[in-house]
Amino acid sequence: MPAKPVVDRRVDLAAAHATPALLAVRDWLLVLLAFSSGTYEAICYLSFGKVFTGFQTGNIVLLGLAAAGTRPPFGPDPDSVVVSLIAFAVGAALAVWILKAFNGDEEVDDDDVFQVWPRRVSIALGVALAVQVGFLALWIAAAPSSEVSNIMLGLNALAMGVQMNAIRSLHVPGISTTAATATFVSWASGPATWPHKGTWARRLTGVLVSMAVGALVGDWLLRHAHTFAPVLPALVIAVVIAVASVALKQEPAR
Repeated sequence: MPAKPVVDRRVDLAAAHATPALLAVRDWLLVLLAFSSGTYEAICYLSFGKVFTGFQTGNIVLLGLAAAGTRPPFGPDPDSVVVSLIAFAVGAALAVWILKAFNGDEEVDDDDVFQVWPRRVSIALGVALAVQVGFLALWIAAAPSSEVSNIMLGLNALAMGVQMNAIRSLHVPGISTTAATATFVSWASGPATWPHKGTWARRLTGVLVSMAVGALVGDWLLRHAHTFAPVLPALVIAVVIAVASVALKQEPAR
């Protein structure tokens, strides 16, 4: 069978089929999702034993520290690290199933990608939001304990995994809204490898800055509005879904 053409990951596949205005709205929604992820990451990292829920590279390093025998307060709780890793993987797999069930996934028919924000992406984000609402309910109602903490950690990591693959399916070059490593590499190597027009630079910079600002806000919320700290990032995700469903609705290409 003939080999499928290699997809150039430096190309914004929706750009040829969407107006600059639609692409600009999409980019702002990506910035908002990065802000939400930064807020959630700060809340969970500071509340559940210095374990990540979106930045799984960090958790793999922490797993190595745990294997070496480093334990709290100098190292992570290995149980929490494993919970986060497994839950994130489950969320990523769940997102692939959702994307396939609603007509497509991020590795299938890349040449046919044309919609700036397909409906299946909002559906996947809606599932992630439902998980985050469960996280919020436990945050407000449950008494602190290691068991409850690991459940909440797992819920947030699962939602992050869903969001990661949902946004990855958009094929926006260099963008991840749950961990900044890929985006930072793209931003740092941009002048040598990317067509760095103003739009590209603003998109990459916006995602990086908004994630850092989100972490700052998450820390502030823990200090000054602890009980309701997870409300803001959940609202941000809800706004993203609502705006995408209304402003980025496109008819299939003929």
